[in-house]
Amino acid sequence: MGRKNIAFVLIFLLTALAAFPQQQDSALAKPLRFSVTVGACVTHYIDNLDYGNQNLGKNFAGFSFRLLWEPEYRLSLGAETGSYTMFKVKSPPGSAITGDITRRVTPVFLLVRMHIVDYIYFSTGFGLAFLTNTSNHADQKIVTNTTSLSNYLFSASYIYPLSTHWQLGVEVKVFDFGAYNDWMNSMQVFGTFRF
Repeated sequence: MGRKNIAFVLIFLLTALAAFPQQQDSALAKPLRFSVTVGACVTHYIDNLDYGNQNLGKNFAGFSFRLLWEPEYRLSLGAETGSYTMFKVKSPPGSAITGDITRRVTPVFLLVRMHIVDYIYFSTGFGLAFLTNTSNHADQKIVTNTTSLSNYLFSASYIYPLSTHWQLGVEVKVFDFGAYNDWMNSMQVFGTFRF
């Protein structure tokens, strides 16, 4: 191919590129968003105790906090934490031994959320959990702390947009905390601010 033909092809390509408008950059058309979510929930402990479960409290209130990076795609990435009471064991009335034991958990999860269809999202996450066991007996209080390294969660959410920036939703979650093989589920209501 001679120089004239190469020059002709280059001029033709450059003219074609200049003549037709290019599509807008998708990053400019749909800017990256972040969202902050605060939720309140009711948790239920899935009992795996061999002893003491006849006086076991399994249902408690909790809260969660989530920060997500939401690009234009179906996947969002972020982190989630919260504070939950897993269970409380009380000594039976009239027992010679009086006291109670409470286990609380503060998880820190890396989270991946996927938009399935309108308003429906599925999430999964993994990370650390800080477990605190508190034992109250007579005038003595014993607190032990454990870090659980192998933990995960699965959740399904329904999120309804109120405006460009505000959303309301409900979510069902299942947690697994590996240190004690503890399972817990929750039903939560949350509000989200997107910016």
